[in-house]
Amino acid sequence: MINIINSTDKIAERKSVILPFGFNYSPIQKIVLINFENDPDSKYIALEPQYFSSSDTGEGFSIIAYRNDGYIDVYDDLNLKVDNQASFDVAGKGLKEQLQVEMEKTVFEKDSGCLFLSFQFIDKYDREISLEIIEKTKMKSSGLNLLAPVGSSTENPSYLPIFFMYDFDFVRKNKTEIRLTIGGKSHKIDTFPYKIPKDFQWRYYTRYSLDCQIIEFASSGKKVLDEYELINDSLTINDNKLIFSLDGSLEKMEHQSEAHRFLVEFNPGFPDIRNLNVGKVYNGVVEIKPDPDMGTVSGKYSLEREGEIVEIKMNMGDGWAPIPDSLFTKLMFGKKSIFRSWPKYYYYKQKVNLASLESSSFWENKNTEKIK
Repeated sequence: MINIINSTDKIAERKSVILPFGFNYSPIQKIVLINFENDPDSKYIALEPQYFSSSDTGEGFSIIAYRNDGYIDVYDDLNLKVDNQASFDVAGKGLKEQLQVEMEKTVFEKDSGCLFLSFQFIDKYDREISLEIIEKTKMKSSGLNLLAPVGSSTENPSYLPIFFMYDFDFVRKNKTEIRLTIGGKSHKIDTFPYKIPKDFQWRYYTRYSLDCQIIEFASSGKKVLDEYELINDSLTINDNKLIFSLDGSLEKMEHQSEAHRFLVEFNPGFPDIRNLNVGKVYNGVVEIKPDPDMGTVSGKYSLEREGEIVEIKMNMGDGWAPIPDSLFTKLMFGKKSIFRSWPKYYYYKQKVNLASLESSSFWENKNTEKIK
């Protein structure tokens, strides 16, 4: 159990720490993004079904519908218990409306290497939206590991969206049956934007993963920070383990699920904000490390104290360093590709009042701003 120490606690010499930020682990298990921008609907240009299955959320689809005006609508299965409105801040201009609807004919699985995906529901305009994708080819397709650029176009992010997709793949064209109808009108889904076959097979731009690791890192906003008691230089919050050095600096933040590791490392350790010297700037490196074959997202942090105010900055200025394992991934993950570069534009700033522990923080998605 975590003991929160109030400012009125008179127990002396108890070792404790203040955490300026943390991360949340999402229960999303599967995800697919279906673009039809080249044959758009009057309201939507893309659909993103997300599949949940846990005791906390229930089981079912939550479908993000990307609107022509840059906002999103979200349709949740009646079976779901998902309170995730803040999570949609990283999708385009943000959430417009979230509704619960009856989802029918829901399938999201692979059998013998082939994808089977289907769903059907009535949208807020009283139109039936129906999709069915059935791959039938017997040719093999090798998945790849990807950091999804879901936050690349976000205007007002409330956290850094770290969406790792394992065994990620694109739907194949040969022998695949696809039916997308909205309000009785058929739409063609977009083909792969580059004339590059993957595994010697032509593709649609529809991409999916049945093994997701989705993290919301350093959620922003206004709050009063908690003070936590340390036991053996470690701390566990919401199944996330934090490791501290002898001087109270935060060295690691990690989460271990049944399938994957998630690790954030600070070098040197992120200092205890109460022990900073006034006027001195503290700099370091932050690295986000999932499983080794996924690569690393990295950048820099800085802290500076003026009186009782501590200012914290972070920027993922090095972007994502993937581990390409094929000609296709080397071309797809080039140094200037959106997949590698989008985290570079995320800039974090936080101010903490040490007297009251009041904190105010925000993220910006800008072209570039590195911490010197």
